[in-house]
Parts: sequence; C-alpha cells; structure tokens
Amino acid sequence: MFGFDALRTPANAASDEDLPLLRRYPARDGEQLAWRPYDSTASQILVFVHGSSAHGRSYHHLAAAIAASGAAKVAVPNLRGHYLSGLRRGDIDYVGQLEDDMADLIAELRRQHFDGPIVLGGHSSGGGLVIRFAGGAYARLASRFLLLSPVIPTSATLKGRSAGGWAQVNLRRIIGLVILNALGIRGFNALPVIEFNKPVQFRDGSETLAYSWRLCTSYQPRTRYAADVQKLAARAAVLIGEHDEAVDAQRLRALFDQASPASAFTILPDTNHFAIFTNPAVHAKLAQWLMLPDDARPTH
Repeated sequence: MFGFDALRTPANAASDEDLPLLRRYPARDGEQLAWRPYDSTASQILVFVHGSSAHGRSYHHLAAAIAASGAAKVAVPNLRGHYLSGLRRGDIDYVGQLEDDMADLIAELRRQHFDGPIVLGGHSSGGGLVIRFAGGAYARLASRFLLLSPVIPTSATLKGRSAGGWAQVNLRRIIGLVILNALGIRGFNALPVIEFNKPVQFRDGSETLAYSWRLCTSYQPRTRYAADVQKLAARAAVLIGEHDEAVDAQRLRALFDQASPASAFTILPDTNHFAIFTNPAVHAKLAQWLMLPDDARPTH
C-alpha cells in the first residue's frame, strides 16, 4: 500500500543520527513543539508540513536536497499531536490550533533571524493544512505555497472515503460532532474519528494511528474548501503523481482549474503518493520552482 517499502530503501531511510538536531519552539500556550532546521545559503525559508500519521523525519531527504540546492533553508516541524510534539498523541486542544502553531513557528524563525520570505509547503494532509492556512488569518505570513498531493477530504478529489484504503473514517461520528459544534457543544471534540491503516511491518512506534475530531478538522481545508483554495492564486505550486493512490490527479486538476487557475499545477508521470516526496527528480523540480523569480513562474 502506498509504496511504504520505498521508505526503507537505503536512499530514503533516515536514522536519527542522519537528522539535524531536534529543536523546540514555544507555542502561545507554552507548549514546546518540535522542529528541525536545514541550513542553506539561501535567504528564503521553506516550512514543510508532514502528512497524516507521520512526522518530520519522513521528509528528511526532501528537506536536505532543497537546502543543499541553495533554493531555501528548510524548517520541518512535527505537528502538535504527533511524535515528540504535544501532550497527547492524536489530539490537540481546539480547532484551528495547528494554524496557530504554524504562525508561532514562523514567529520563532523571525526571532532567530531567519529573515527571508517564507514558503509554506506540505504533503498529503500537510498540503491540506497549507490550503487551510492560506485561507485563514495568517496567510500574509507566507509569500508562497507549495502543495504535494494535497488532501481535501470533503471534495471529490479523494479516492473514496478511505483515501484509497489509507484511512478508516467514522463518518457517523463526524456528522454528529459537526451538528453538536454548530449548536456550540464542544465537549466531545476529543473523540477519535479516523484511524490509519499503516501496515504493521512498517510501524516503528513513532507513527500516530488515530486522530480526534478537532485534530482531523484542523488538518484540512474548511468545509467550504473552494474559498480556501481560491486564496492560493498565483502564489502556489501544486504537484501530484499520475499514480497517486489517495488523490485523483485529474479531479484535483479540475478543482484548481475552477477555483485557482493561476496556481501552477503539474501532474508527474510514473509517480505515486510517496514518490512525490522521495524521488530526487521531484526534489530537483521543487528546487527549480523555489528559485524562480516572481515574474517567471508559470501558471500552467
């Protein structure tokens, strides 16, 4: 499923010894959240958000390649509710907290004199969070957005309710919680609503295998997702593999053609949901886009 075995190849495996030293930054509630820096000669900074169940380590080779290319410094957070970040695995405190945490990370980067323009990027659900961020109150903090196989769960772009078999969704519970929240009742938002089908042989204890309603909701575009997508406009690049197991590439293209036609959209041949961030050829393409001047970025 999803090419998990590719992450175990020598080219893609990453041990803790390979990684930059884990750092902590203070969120507004005082929680110390995890991130890793990848230094570069560039002034531009790419903040790259991991996908569901994962954490930043899975994106080590992408971050290292971008930094080494001179396209951008890279900051890779472990989102709250995931490995080494937050008090509770699979849960956060309120809907919208992940956006607050991203804004707090950017504030920390500024305190540490990362003064260049910020590009906010993400893979899979991380791409969904980037879309949500672009449609929210903090959009001005990022100059551009980079989406790899972004997941928009309430749209027709997802391959079935299970995202091609990746997730088990408790739809009845989600509907009930949406109704309760519309009535102002939030006492049940910690209930789990989604579980992830990561094969046992690929688990190492660092994955997060279930999400609460408030984490799940915070990790994706708003229900009226088109309004968030529209805010991306010409500031965004979107890449997806033609063989993506979770997201339908052609349906995603159609969505962007309608809601954000100015965004640069690319379907990569012979590429699946994991190869979009593990393939060195894709890393080179990302670096190329990051280094383009504003007036030279293609839209389609």
